[in-house]
Order: sequence, then structure tokens, then C-alpha cells
Amino acid sequence: MEFFIDDENIEKQFQELFKEVLQFRNGEVHSEMKKYGLNYQKALGASVVNLKELAKRYEPNHLLAHKLWAKGFRESRIMASLLEKPQEVSEQQLKRWIDEADSNELLEQLCMNLLIALPNLDTHILTWIKSDEEKNQLCATMTIGRLALIDKKRGSAIFENYMNCLPAHPQHSYFIRQLPRAIGKIARRNELLKKLAFSNVRKLKVADDKWLEVYEELQAEFPDMN
Repeated sequence: MEFFIDDENIEKQFQELFKEVLQFRNGEVHSEMKKYGLNYQKALGASVVNLKELAKRYEPNHLLAHKLWAKGFRESRIMASLLEKPQEVSEQQLKRWIDEADSNELLEQLCMNLLIALPNLDTHILTWIKSDEEKNQLCATMTIGRLALIDKKRGSAIFENYMNCLPAHPQHSYFIRQLPRAIGKIARRNELLKKLAFSNVRKLKVADDKWLEVYEELQAEFPDMN
């Protein structure tokens, strides 16, 4: 169990910030979200763009992020992912936040805003992709796809290791839909990674037809590999 020493200034900041979040309430957007399967227990319908702009006005703070996450709203949890300090995230907290992310949208925001900046990210990605848990597999895949897109200086090792640990029999439809997006971003980094991506996916599709969909999407993106 995690323990926090409260701070009067941070509590004041939290109350102020959440009042600002409440001003983004949008009932029409909230209704639209439900049409796309985003059935949060607590949500205001605020846009992610507005939340990110608001987050820029605050300094990252571990206690503030904890308070925002504990509030339980979609919007407060997105703000928590934006304002948490990656170096202060414990393994216990990391597992809990992933488990409590109650939509693929929130999980994606968690990956893009926080998980991508974690210390020992390479180890986390390999642990997640080897897991049988859908959320962990999604964390690995969405995070490495983002990493492939934005970190141009990173070496190829983590991307090679990820592709060599892909599950032979993926079970979850949303995870399967994310695979070609992430692998495609990895393949665009250089020719060696592109060849490794196609080599591995060709082998995987022989063992499980679920990989055929991934392979066909990659073929459409990279016709030179047909």
C-alpha cells in the first residue's frame, strides 16, 4: 500500500486545478464518447487538447498526480498522467494505474504521457509484451510505437527485442489492431528493422491466422516488401 504525506499547498493546487477541469465539461462530447464505447463511470467530456494545455500551467508533482488519479474521473486521470514525475513512479503504483485504466483511450494517454518516460523503459516493454495480460501487451505496443515515432536517436536494440518477443497467438482484438501501427512505425526507422519486422510477421502468420491481418496491413503500407 502506498502512503503519502499530505501538503497543504498541493491540496490547494489540486482543488484549483480540478475546478478548472470542471469548466471543460461537455455533455454533448460525453454522449458521443459513449457511442464509441468509452463508457467511463466518471467523465466530463473534456477534450484531450484542452487538458494538455491546462497541464502546461502546472509543474509536475508526484503528490498532485496521485490526488488527480485518485479522484477517478477520466479527465483527472489524464491530467495525472501528464503531471506525474516518471522517476518517482513505483512498481506498485505503475501496476495499479495500468490495472485501473478503465478504457483503451486512458491506457493510450498513460502510455504517451507517462510510461514512455519511465526509467528502465526497455525492461518494462519486454516484461509487458511477454505478459498474457491484454493491458500489459497494449502498454508495450502503444509505448514502443510512440517511441519509434518520436525518439530518432535511440538505437535499434529495444525494437528488435520487442519484435522477437511478439506473442505467437494474440488473443485480444484491440491489441491485434494496434500491432500493425506499432510495427509499421518501427519498420519505418530503417531497412534492417523493416526486414526483421516482415520476417517475424511472416513466420507468425503461418502459426496463427490472427497474424495474417497484421501482415496484410503491413504489406499495404510497404508494397516493396510484397
